[in-house]
Amino acid sequence: MIIVGPIIYSVFIRETAWNWTLFFAKLLWRLPQSSNPPTVPPYHISFIVRSVFAGFLLVLLWEVSNTVFGAYVAQQPLKKGHPLTDDSRDPNGSLLTGLRAKKDVLKTFAFWELTRISQCFPVRRKSFFEDIDRPGGPAWTQILNSCLDVVQGINNRVIEFQNPPATGPPPAQQQGNPQPLPRLTGPLNEGNIFTSSPPPTNRREKVQAGIGSATKSFSQRSTAQGSQSPLSPKVKGMLTNGADKVMTKENQQAFSPSAIRSNIYGYIIQFLRSPLGGPFRQTLSRRATAVVLGTPYGDIGTIVDAIDSVTRLAIYSLTEDPYGKVQNDIPTIIRTFMRSVPHLEAFKQNLQPHWTDVEYEDQGIRRLDEVDIIIGSLRGGLREVLRAFGEYAENLGLSVGEMRIARETAAVDRGEGS
Repeated sequence: MIIVGPIIYSVFIRETAWNWTLFFAKLLWRLPQSSNPPTVPPYHISFIVRSVFAGFLLVLLWEVSNTVFGAYVAQQPLKKGHPLTDDSRDPNGSLLTGLRAKKDVLKTFAFWELTRISQCFPVRRKSFFEDIDRPGGPAWTQILNSCLDVVQGINNRVIEFQNPPATGPPPAQQQGNPQPLPRLTGPLNEGNIFTSSPPPTNRREKVQAGIGSATKSFSQRSTAQGSQSPLSPKVKGMLTNGADKVMTKENQQAFSPSAIRSNIYGYIIQFLRSPLGGPFRQTLSRRATAVVLGTPYGDIGTIVDAIDSVTRLAIYSLTEDPYGKVQNDIPTIIRTFMRSVPHLEAFKQNLQPHWTDVEYEDQGIRRLDEVDIIIGSLRGGLREVLRAFGEYAENLGLSVGEMRIARETAAVDRGEGS
């Protein structure tokens, strides 16, 4: 701003600002008739001081706004120590609407509030299990579907990334009566094709005859030469001798296509290693985040809150579910978590670095923090659910093999939850 600001102000802004200021100033004071601004060079000391001061105020405004907004957004979704939806006429309905919201902000705060309710508000948490006469199904069923949809979305995105759809042309559609294509030329001559053509009579026929003869001669010459270059050996020798006289063998190799490609690639890698190349690097972390969290925007908080909420509600249902509805969904929760962890681990191990990932090329470190957080959350939720319902596994419809795989996935000892 200090370098460009004075020039932009002097060329584009100063004249307009001077005219407007002079217009309002003449309403209050008597001023000379001259309306031309005084001549001041762009890099006058006054302009530099003003640019520095304006830049300082602009940066200060950005930082203060960012800090205030971050502090406001980081506040928990509570009002006077209670969930925000408690003030609604239908608290559970408002929360379910937020869980199904299309806007990411509303959905994020709804899952955050659900997590706080499942952890700290037993009265409201118990209302989820008691609210069974609701349009669309019981409140617990709708909450479970919303949470598991978030988890299943991760699996779908990973599978879609590992097995991309075919991009070939679509199969041709068969039509009963295909329409004939328009004719681009006249009908074929049905007479004796070996007789010579009549001489041209007008200018158009003369031009066509000239183009046809030139094309025929070039085609015959190319066919006679085969795949050889149209240049004669004498011309080739002259070009080779000229190149040897002008450039050495090293210079000729430096200007070869392979050498030029190698040099361009080296310049691109140097640019990617510079601070300016940071936005253009497709690092492992960025690619993994785009797949796991989704595009164009992804929020890891929503995924973690969904996993934690369904885990807490399932555990507290042992003492707070008066109708015993939650136990029917425990196998679904265990199987969903159990399938998600291997998918994410295989994706993490098999993800290959992009050629622009110079950080991995230099350090060789596979740091996927967002993926590790989600895997840890899934393992922790599966571990707690197995500890709470492991002794009821047979009655819940979980086989011995499924329980063994679930314990191995959650890294639970056989003495726990058995």
